[in-house]
Amino acid sequence: MENENSALLNGIYKTTSIGMEATKLIFSNVKDRHLRRQVAQQYFDYKTTSHKVKNLLHYNGGFPQHEDNFKKAMIRSSIRLNTMMNKKPEHIAELMITGTAMGIIDVNKKLNRFDGADTEVKKMAEDFLTNEQRNIDELKRHL
Repeated sequence: MENENSALLNGIYKTTSIGMEATKLIFSNVKDRHLRRQVAQQYFDYKTTSHKVKNLLHYNGGFPQHEDNFKKAMIRSSIRLNTMMNKKPEHIAELMITGTAMGIIDVNKKLNRFDGADTEVKKMAEDFLTNEQRNIDELKRHL
């Protein structure tokens, strides 16, 4: 069960790390103040969740695993390319929704795969998923 806890927590940690990286890069391209506020809120949510996950991992004797540099470089390149020519709020919202949905899928897969994880750990994953769905609902307003 300890390995399942660590695996699920690390899945959440990697997703929040990628989310922080992506929102930081996108933020500078956002001119619409409402969308800018949403992107900033999402960054704050990722940072808060990442901190909670890291603490829970340390508490259980584990360590956070970082996403590999290749994946981060691919995401940075994709964001730069996708925002270079089109900085319209609708396009930025679409990029954010796509990335958020990818995070939801990744964490859902891990939640299903590691169903033997402790209740507290599964609740953290479920709370993260609920919050991400709320983020998508907010971002849809900008399409």
